[in-house]
Amino acid sequence: MNLQQLKVYDGLTEECEGRICVAVNGKIFDVTKGKRFYGPGGPYSGFAGRDASRGLATFSVEPVSDDYDDLSDLKPGEMEQVQEWELQFSEKYELVGKLLKPGEEARSYSEESSDESDGGAELLEKPDKKDE
Repeated sequence: MNLQQLKVYDGLTEECEGRICVAVNGKIFDVTKGKRFYGPGGPYSGFAGRDASRGLATFSVEPVSDDYDDLSDLKPGEMEQVQEWELQFSEKYELVGKLLKPGEEARSYSEESSDESDGGAELLEKPDKKDE
């Protein structure tokens, strides 16, 4: 997903059934199960539907920019923080995709084509709706 596509997963958009996704270090996680933190009124609601990397690196929950951030100006210690947050998110939340850079083409990964390249991990362009 690009930033514009990610933005609808803010916990408020009806078409996404209130789902919440957050990007950290180029990876998109479904954090809906943590909606009391990331959902409307939560302490980290500013990260919902956005790339939270810079805020996590600098310990800031101030509004996140709508522009793509390559994080190239972060200090080494701040980049380590981003990587630690990425690890924490990956342990707690489902990885649902990749944050695309401006101009980068979306790709779908199938189990068949990814078995050879990345151990069978499957990344989705958009989070799937859960079967009820």
